[in-house]
Amino acid sequence: MASIKERAAALNLEEKLCVRPNSGQVIKPVNNCLLWSSLIFYLKSTVTIKRRRVHIKAHSDCFLGSEAVDVVEEHLKLSKKFEEANVTREKVVCVCQALLDCNVFEVPGTKTVGKGKKQVFQDSKSSLYRFIGGHNPSADELERGVLAVGIQAFFCSEKSEEQTTSPVEMQVASETDCLTLKASMVSPSGSRTELKLPQPPVDEVWQKLTLLRLLNLVEIPVLDGILQCSPSPRSPQKTHQLPTTNLDLAHSSNHLDRKVLKAFKDSQDDEWLCAALDCLDFLPDQSVVDLSRKLPHWFSEVEIQKPSYEQPLLSSSNLDNYKLLVYGALSKHYSHTDGAPLLPQHMTDIYKAIIELLVTAKLGTALEALQLCLKLLLPNNREELRRLLTFMALAVEPQAIKLEMDVENRLAIKRSFSRAILHCKDLTKEKEDIMVVFMLCNIQEIFKIPGALHKEVSDKLALLVQGQQTDVTGSTFCQQVPKRTYVDSTKMTTNTELWKLLDSIDGNVQISNKERKRLLGQFYQAHPEVFNQYFGDSAASIL
Repeated sequence: MASIKERAAALNLEEKLCVRPNSGQVIKPVNNCLLWSSLIFYLKSTVTIKRRRVHIKAHSDCFLGSEAVDVVEEHLKLSKKFEEANVTREKVVCVCQALLDCNVFEVPGTKTVGKGKKQVFQDSKSSLYRFIGGHNPSADELERGVLAVGIQAFFCSEKSEEQTTSPVEMQVASETDCLTLKASMVSPSGSRTELKLPQPPVDEVWQKLTLLRLLNLVEIPVLDGILQCSPSPRSPQKTHQLPTTNLDLAHSSNHLDRKVLKAFKDSQDDEWLCAALDCLDFLPDQSVVDLSRKLPHWFSEVEIQKPSYEQPLLSSSNLDNYKLLVYGALSKHYSHTDGAPLLPQHMTDIYKAIIELLVTAKLGTALEALQLCLKLLLPNNREELRRLLTFMALAVEPQAIKLEMDVENRLAIKRSFSRAILHCKDLTKEKEDIMVVFMLCNIQEIFKIPGALHKEVSDKLALLVQGQQTDVTGSTFCQQVPKRTYVDSTKMTTNTELWKLLDSIDGNVQISNKERKRLLGQFYQAHPEVFNQYFGDSAASIL
């Protein structure tokens, strides 16, 4: 398993990005943009992000202000650029304040209240913050105020003597395991031109390098269809991401019912219930409407009449009853046999290889192979699988609510959801169970991206930004052939193996003539053409 230090090293592109001007002299880029990019990436990949509660309000996907300071301080002390720097906690708070001002993260619950008021970063365990997806400020935006001299000069006793004009600036953004590279070049005349790498080439590099690294771990006989992942028909409606510009949809009853459940989830501190409600985003509208409209019946009259500043919470008994109601809706949806599993069928060879690693106790290799396999999934399938496995892992814990009277939670969960995760005709039920159990036991690790893969993708994208069209695949493990050639080769190989099998039956002197005749008869019923080719004119007399 790659360490966080390896994942951070994947962003160290400073020495790879050199621009050669017309004079032939190599001009190295300044470090500030790269330092900020690696710092932000390290912070996102290291802090503990989970659901947290402050007073009576619960916030999802949050981290502590004190932990953010610890992580940034650790990153700066480990960086070679700050070996002789004076890294104090007070200065690190200034860096976190700059990240807050530039909307790298925000204070939960302040989008509408106090929008124009500047937020002050608090180095406290009671201060919560949440990352803002898709926003990646430049070094110029971050280095203002006390950081105007630059992040290196701010921490070091002496100012850097390097040039102040940056001929190349690289910005690396990490959001849900994706890298988007932008390069800004300063021409000799002083004008700035931006080179933006389109997203399709970036996605293609990610996909091909992921598969290439997977081939280094496991043996996959056929790659047909693995690179062309098709959407799963299980979730026809992805109503959890509704466009705000569609006013009719925004005010529809279904949308309001989902909003009611989301507000209810935000008010709860029960991990089991929150994980189950997260899965409702992938259920059809009718199931969500039924759950939403049954919710008020579980609040007692005393709870509803509480003052407005106190949020009504379900009593313990009503909470358990509503949990069972939510579980019933999830079980009904995911236990249907007509839906495709979240792990697609065309990747069966990968599942077989991972299961073989598990059987032979190569758990570390199996974990990395599974991480790479899940990286090849479509984003929607990957997210739905993550939420469902999170709920299943919580539901099978010993202290969890009893789901069915005469059945253990472990068996009930497996019966309700295993088929929705993995179901292949080429795998036995026992092997499918091994795979699902391994995923549940390693739910905190399987959706992480190996640091070595980050580094490989970073190297390739850096060369693409420089305009160099390199071979993405590197070593050649296979060769693409026409479909007709593949079919002919398959038929020829099959016939060769059948011929060997028939020869072994006919030449086996350790079996009786009666047994040989029985086996030859079975072979003739299955493959008469091969049988006739082998025995020729004497085929009829053999039988």
